[in-house]
Amino acid sequence: MGLFNIFGQNEDEKNKSYIKNLLEVALADGKLDDSELELLILIAGKFDIPKSEVQILIDNPNDIKFSPPSSYSAKVKLIEDLVKIMIVDKSIDESEIKICKDLSIKLNIAPVIVDELLASLVS
Repeated sequence: MGLFNIFGQNEDEKNKSYIKNLLEVALADGKLDDSELELLILIAGKFDIPKSEVQILIDNPNDIKFSPPSSYSAKVKLIEDLVKIMIVDKSIDESEIKICKDLSIKLNIAPVIVDELLASLVS
């Protein structure tokens, strides 16, 4: 395997992990709402992940291991997308907020950012 394939594979894993994190928030309330699925597919498309592959992630989420974004700005973007997934169905569940805050801690970002983004995006 060439060096570029290793980097490409690593980036692919990070992208799938990104989508898996969004999926985890979307499913936190026990159901995947149509609006959540639409946003999930839209965001996945930005990573060149087709709808068919999103469905595979939905069916097999445990096949993807956590792989955090590298840069601080990418980490903040992930948290912003998590909050967008949380509010798109117009129903915010405490378990969704907890997952977002727990993930921000894993990313070494103060969980208060979730509250700030939530307040900003809801208003």
